[in-house]
Amino acid sequence: MLHQMERILNVFSIKNIDYITFISSLVIVVSITFFILYDAETAKTIIGICYDNIVNIFGPVYLILTIFSFFFLLYLCFSRHGNYRLGGQNQIAEFSYFSWIGMLFCSGIGGGLVYWSGVEWAYYVDIPPFGIEPGSKESFALATAYGLFHWGISAWAIYGIPAIALSIAFYKYQLNTLRLSSSLRGLGFKNVEESLGGRLIDLIFVITTVGAAGGTIGSYIPMLSSGFSDILNIENNLLLDLQVLTLCVGLFGFSVYSGLTKGIKRLSDLNLILAILFLIIVLSIGPTFEIVRNSFDGLVYTVKYFWDMSTLGILEKSDFAEAWTIFYWAWWVAFGPLVALFIARISKGRTLRELILGMLIFGSLGTWLFYMILGGYSMSLEQTGTLGVIDSLKEQGHAETAISIVRTMSFDTIMLVLFCAITIIFVTTSYDSMSFVIAYHVQRNSDQHKDPEKELRLFWAIVLGILPAALVLYSDHSVATDLILITSLPLIFIYPLMALAIFKNLNQK
Repeated sequence: MLHQMERILNVFSIKNIDYITFISSLVIVVSITFFILYDAETAKTIIGICYDNIVNIFGPVYLILTIFSFFFLLYLCFSRHGNYRLGGQNQIAEFSYFSWIGMLFCSGIGGGLVYWSGVEWAYYVDIPPFGIEPGSKESFALATAYGLFHWGISAWAIYGIPAIALSIAFYKYQLNTLRLSSSLRGLGFKNVEESLGGRLIDLIFVITTVGAAGGTIGSYIPMLSSGFSDILNIENNLLLDLQVLTLCVGLFGFSVYSGLTKGIKRLSDLNLILAILFLIIVLSIGPTFEIVRNSFDGLVYTVKYFWDMSTLGILEKSDFAEAWTIFYWAWWVAFGPLVALFIARISKGRTLRELILGMLIFGSLGTWLFYMILGGYSMSLEQTGTLGVIDSLKEQGHAETAISIVRTMSFDTIMLVLFCAITIIFVTTSYDSMSFVIAYHVQRNSDQHKDPEKELRLFWAIVLGILPAALVLYSDHSVATDLILITSLPLIFIYPLMALAIFKNLNQK
């Protein structure tokens, strides 16, 4: 017992912790949580006003940034820089392709993939852009395409900029710390992490992480609660929401405590297998032909309207782009640095071409399979009259509709259990990655070959559960999603600097 106490004290000693970052991070979490709980209505009003102003003023910037990220990554991938190997040309990859892709995919996606993939198309069918008639065959195809677009290549390209910038800096300069500010090393700032500007960037990272973490898990809890309520035949109420949240926090706390190899890697491997199994079953027991047809139509429209979808809202106001595409790009921007720090840690020995193609191809393919199979299945329910998905969405809400879709499947209880399990593990693998990275972030010294102390990783797993708890108690999930865009705003000004740092690092002799 005494030894354990001594170990915990050593973890939080001055030698190990950057207390400026550590304390400021805690203050931010507590302040945001207190603000939401103390005066919920005022918080909702202020957050809503901030959201609307950011969309109106900076919405086109998010769209332009995404286009730039996509073409910049293509340039890096197919130029001579694609052969650049992280850690040196003779460095061997630490993880197998399967495990690496699994961790990359799971850390970058989270539970949002399961939450949105089966239902998202239903939001678009009645409000299609580009002059397409609502409710027409074309509107269904475009609705599928927009799901593939929002979770596809452009989205993963947003992750690419910080992932490459951090990976290059971390291994090239053999840094003893893993922080967002390190991504700017290529601009000539030798000790950028200790500078005022560097600390400001790292503080922005923490704010964004807290907002993104709280916003996403706060949105997923209602769906999981609906699933557990249905499976266990118990009342769906606030107590169940808190119990589900506690389960999720406990799981990703245990995972991150176990470490990168024993916890996060194994959980990512398991989730990848379960996700593939779930999709195979849905494709097999569902109307296979209709699923394939809807998927094919969506892919065709994704290619056909790719540029139009990418630029909608830049030159003229678009309610559709503001409500959906800009929100999604802000979501990816908010998670970008967080995912990037984790990707940097697991990608030693990979070339830039492997890293870019891994994100753009395997990342997109994973999300597309969910949207094409689960989304295609739910769309067939609407088209055949088996389940009025669009009406259910309007009357019952997103969470209940997602569960209702699974309930139409053969072996519905088993499929619902599997559905909830995949969601929980997706949330867990995403949030244990967050805890892992923040633990790195608040240390003065980090070792490429050694994970942060497990007590520190566990501490941040618990802290990241505080804001979601506040949002669950508040029970207004629009606030959760609005927080994501608000906290992402400062990052859109850092992204161009990271791209410039990448270019300079790769062209230095």
